[in-house]
Amino acid sequence: MKTIKHTLIAVLLAVLPLTLAGCSNASHPPEEWLNLSIAGLAGTDQYAFSGQTTIYTAEGFATAPRTFKGHIEEHTRLHAQGDDGEELEWSPIELLQKVKNANKKVSFNEAASSADTVALHVVLNDKDANKLWKEQLQQEMNKLAAKAPLEEGAYKTAWMKEFNDSRKQMDNMLKSLQVQSQYDVLIDRGSLVPLKLKEHTIFHYSLSGQDKQEKRDTNVSFDSFDGTGTVQ
Repeated sequence: MKTIKHTLIAVLLAVLPLTLAGCSNASHPPEEWLNLSIAGLAGTDQYAFSGQTTIYTAEGFATAPRTFKGHIEEHTRLHAQGDDGEELEWSPIELLQKVKNANKKVSFNEAASSADTVALHVVLNDKDANKLWKEQLQQEMNKLAAKAPLEEGAYKTAWMKEFNDSRKQMDNMLKSLQVQSQYDVLIDRGSLVPLKLKEHTIFHYSLSGQDKQEKRDTNVSFDSFDGTGTVQ
């Protein structure tokens, strides 16, 4: 019987960025570059994305990276799945929109920029990062609740007990949760669409009277814009 793990890791895994010689970003401030790239992606009829998420636990080890891939059709129609074949309801544009709407500091990453690309580094305001992740974790727990067994019996009883214990523990953890999130976005200068997105988030919380820290790294690559290349 598959069990529901009692740590933040289980919920996190359920889920899912100058100036160079001859190449100046002076035409747009960094936050405008970010907004233009998000608008560019939202305005693209179809594109593909792929990536992976790794969790670094409070005990100091890294989980096996969870990979995912998907594509968007007709601007919003999502087809995505994880490495376990499970359909995903998450797309990178949703994350970028949340970053856009949050209080944040956006700066150029000169070392990672080139004549063809603009690299941005985005640091979310801690309060907004806390709000974003608390909402996300609650949503993921609600999705997990929807997977409860339908048939009454010993299996459902055990499943519900473990789920309720996990939810209670997560609710207690959320009371002390403090989050720091930053993102790196690599943008194509010509098309104004993001080519890569990296997220690094640190979670601080208390559990059974002990302070804990976990980390989450997600890397996403975009391609096959408007049908160029192969969209899988």
